[in-house]
Amino acid sequence: MNLPLLFARRYLLARRSTNAINVITWISIVVIAVVTGAMVVVMSAMNGIAELVDKIYSPFDLDITITPAEGKTLARDSIDLGALLARADVEQASFTIEENVLLRCGDQQAVATLKGVEPQYLAMSDMQRYLFTGKAALEGATGPTAILGLALKSDLGVPEDDGVFQPLEISAPIRGRKLSKYKQAAFEQAALAMSGAFSMNMEYDSKYALVPLDLAADLLHYDSAASALELELKPKADMDRAAREIAAALGPRYTVKTRYQKNALMYQTNATEKLVAFVVLTFIGLIGAFNVIASLTMMMIEKKEDMRTLMSMGATARMVRRIFLHEGLLIVLAGAVIGLALGVGIVLAQQRFGFVEMAEAVTDSFPVRLVATDIALITLTVLAIGLLATWVPLRALSRRFLYATAARV
Repeated sequence: MNLPLLFARRYLLARRSTNAINVITWISIVVIAVVTGAMVVVMSAMNGIAELVDKIYSPFDLDITITPAEGKTLARDSIDLGALLARADVEQASFTIEENVLLRCGDQQAVATLKGVEPQYLAMSDMQRYLFTGKAALEGATGPTAILGLALKSDLGVPEDDGVFQPLEISAPIRGRKLSKYKQAAFEQAALAMSGAFSMNMEYDSKYALVPLDLAADLLHYDSAASALELELKPKADMDRAAREIAAALGPRYTVKTRYQKNALMYQTNATEKLVAFVVLTFIGLIGAFNVIASLTMMMIEKKEDMRTLMSMGATARMVRRIFLHEGLLIVLAGAVIGLALGVGIVLAQQRFGFVEMAEAVTDSFPVRLVATDIALITLTVLAIGLLATWVPLRALSRRFLYATAARV
């Protein structure tokens, strides 16, 4: 039988002669519960925001992007595409071409980024999910078609499926031709219909126009070259490992990056914000846990007679000290359990019912996501705070009360 734990449990549940001790004990439990619950909610909110950002940017930043280490283009036949697709972790691949162009429709015009892609790219980027109007297709009744960002469509006033009376006109600079020398001949032009418009985020909606890869290659005089080769990995594939292995296989002529590496600053910012929030809440929890000191101090004063009786019966100062150590840990544990239940309950309720809404945003409710490792980290942190807030001052307090009590025995 663990006698110190038994006494500590009885002290925690028993009524005290001084009501203030009960109040301070409950305040300690409530403070720890609130801080623990806040940690769960804030960390889950940070996870939700990170997941939302990843979903918003992932359509145009696929799992792995292969680009030339030098220059802007790579020859399509310089990469063994069959070998890459034969990898167990690669799902699909698409060569892409990106270049700034001028778009016109009637009297309206706008500068945009033309992205030439292969048909499978639409499935790789899950374009159907982000489609606002029209169809996710690169071919129509009149031939090749474009898929525009919603903001571009609105600014240009491009009608759907009209490649004859009011088509989308694309003017692109030809590589190697200087405007001062060739003037109008420095540009290549094409006219095509718009099959649909997508909506992802403000940046992409006002920037990108998707067209078939062959049309982009002809328009830009890329011939058999491309800007990049983009890969979609299979679910649960190790992105970093795949990137390292592909980079080793391709050699130094190519740069291989995951979508996290391409947007390293954005993801590092999210991770830093999460860390800062966790540190701040941990500091608040450390301050709040010092309520346990007040509770233990008053309890030791109240239980001096009990301590004298125990020590007269043969209990050592170490055993009595362990009683109050267990008492402090039980207070912290009770607060942690209540806080975890409260925090997890709030997060699950937000996921299910979406109480906190986000007006005029890409999602209807504030995103949250529970992560098991975060729950484990929060639990360990709160227990560590409780141990620190209990053990360190308890040594000083026990010297004062226990040794004075032992001297009277």
